[in-house]
Amino acid sequence: MNCIQEGLIPTKYVEKTKQKLSTANGENLSVKFKISDIHICNEGICIKKSVILVKDLDKGIILGQQFLEIIKPFKVKTEGITTKLFQRKILFAFNEKHITKDINLLKTFSLFKEHSVNLIKIKENHLYFMKQVISNKKLEQHLQTSQIREKINSSNLCSYLPDAFWHRKRHVISLP
Repeated sequence: MNCIQEGLIPTKYVEKTKQKLSTANGENLSVKFKISDIHICNEGICIKKSVILVKDLDKGIILGQQFLEIIKPFKVKTEGITTKLFQRKILFAFNEKHITKDINLLKTFSLFKEHSVNLIKIKENHLYFMKQVISNKKLEQHLQTSQIREKINSSNLCSYLPDAFWHRKRHVISLP
């Protein structure tokens, strides 16, 4: 979830909520308010999201998975998260000294996403190739049926002479 420490936003902008939130270790957090429409702006680009206000949050603001989904694909570096939005490279800087374990986890998430997209593209290409193979096999089977073979053999469509069809569409015109 996207979270802001309760008390940083004036109460006239918040609304009550029944949402519940817990930490990774299962500890419940005190959540009473939310802001449905907040603009997260960086270098002139704003992203509209909702946030919940958390009492006794030890960080001022935490941008969660919902936010990361919007800025994908992104790269995690020691100074922050970089992405490209509207043809502009943007850095969402970390506001505290990084913890290597967390950064490596985000890097893994980013790389895993790119790897998954590549796997999907490979599978789509393979599926397209297999459809072509199946289509060709069906055509071969159709050409081997006795009715088609008879039509091919009975018509004069085939010739072993290289110039057999040279005069096929020749027209004789008599001029006065």
